[in-house]
Amino acid sequence: MERRLKTRLLLVTPLIGFGILVFFLGIGFRLGKHNVHPSAMLNDPFPEFSSVTLLDDEAITRQDLIGTFRLVNVWASWCTACIEEHNLLLELARSGTISIIGINYRDQVQDAKMWLYERGNPYETVVVDAQGEICVDLGVYGAPESFLVDAEGIIRAKQVGVLTRTAWMEEFQPWLEVKAE
Repeated sequence: MERRLKTRLLLVTPLIGFGILVFFLGIGFRLGKHNVHPSAMLNDPFPEFSSVTLLDDEAITRQDLIGTFRLVNVWASWCTACIEEHNLLLELARSGTISIIGINYRDQVQDAKMWLYERGNPYETVVVDAQGEICVDLGVYGAPESFLVDAEGIIRAKQVGVLTRTAWMEEFQPWLEVKAE
């Protein structure tokens, strides 16, 4: 009888621990409105880089981002979460609200081109980051991530994960309204 009780305790204890972990993770996800994170990069210059563009293989550097507010979106053809935010990016591009620059992260060029062909291209241009070096300098966790870069090349907002309409309206859009004033 005592042995049976010990066996049950050994089986039940990990399940209870797992249940408690899931409970607290669930609370944590509910408390966060979205994934706009403070970043060491906020209010710092967008990192220097030198690469080529995806569609026309032209040289591009950080200097090409300067001059106007831009939404810089890290994406990849293998990124399933990138599909989730794509319609919002297309909508923003069509509205002319902001210039969108894509950074194609650790992807195959042909796969990335096909992905844009099939889903539509919201990007003014797409920077190739085949080795992930630009994204490492940006402190990217993984695709998708988005950055709002001002006309001087300073990062003003960052979104880890899918860019939602709520995150856009609450964290990114206000910077554009300040610019307009």
